[in-house]
Amino acid sequence: MTQNLRLMVERLKAVSHPLRLRVLALLGSGELCVCQVAEVLQVPQSSVSEALRELRRAGFVNERKEGRWVFVSVVPQSEISPVLQGILAEAMALKEVHQDRDRVAKVKILGIPAVCCKAQKAAKAEAAHV
Repeated sequence: MTQNLRLMVERLKAVSHPLRLRVLALLGSGELCVCQVAEVLQVPQSSVSEALRELRRAGFVNERKEGRWVFVSVVPQSEISPVLQGILAEAMALKEVHQDRDRVAKVKILGIPAVCCKAQKAAKAEAAHV
């Protein structure tokens, strides 16, 4: 198997899971903190982190750290592969993606500290029950 074929297979695998596809589509509208992504999608931050790991491995997303927060975004337009362009275009038409994008504005109003602190408290509470 050639390197190009391997890369194509990895990229297709990266978006073959509903959560990863939703994360990718959500980031198509701009950079978000990992905790904001978790809040919008109503999933544990650990699930978002796992999804992002696969999307980074495929070369679809970038991350940057600012203090204790990690921000993620789709790779710059100049680096977007034809595969990613097509996937984003298709995903933007999905009902679930429209609902996710509607929730982004509400989450952004809360501000990152409020959302991230809420996520950290939830994670601690969940760990205490295990």
